[in-house]
Amino acid sequence: MKYIAIVLFIFLTKPAISQTPVDQYYDFSLHLSEGDAETAMAIAEKLAPSASVLSKKQQAIFYFKLARLYEDSKNAQQAVIFYEKSLTLEPNYYVPHLALGYLYLSNANALATKINSEKANSTLHKRYQTEYKGFLKRAIPHLEKAMACDPNDQVLASIKKAYLSLDDLSTFKSLDSRIDELNINCVTVLTEDF
Repeated sequence: MKYIAIVLFIFLTKPAISQTPVDQYYDFSLHLSEGDAETAMAIAEKLAPSASVLSKKQQAIFYFKLARLYEDSKNAQQAVIFYEKSLTLEPNYYVPHLALGYLYLSNANALATKINSEKANSTLHKRYQTEYKGFLKRAIPHLEKAMACDPNDQVLASIKKAYLSLDDLSTFKSLDSRIDELNINCVTVLTEDF
């Protein structure tokens, strides 16, 4: 009995073998694929500070998936940060461009409501208009890249509406030539190289 207690003590007090960032990355992906967003997020929070040791493709995939998790949990600010990190590593991946375009449009739409409610306060009204136009200007390049890689009437309508709101139809009219240039090297699916 004494020996069993000693063996149990050693076994239970033995430090757990820590996972490498690569192990954490695969655990994160596994939990996401199984629909366990809560566990995936917990793993991602541990992995994020050391994600730079992953391959560039793994980092791009990780940041993209983490951004989606944040977006799904209604944390647009964090989603933007990680979509941008993903694009830094893979600038031709159009899916984060599409997501960022619509997140920026969402921010602009929220400001449009404030603009309308603050017409009496010229200082706030002007500030909100400036911020509104800033979000539209951030949205457009992302939406144009998404449109170039995966043409879509809804995205086209969003681009046109943004240019109309900026009172810049002349730039909208040259969209086709930009689409042709942006269509080069589109990445539609981001996968690891094995």
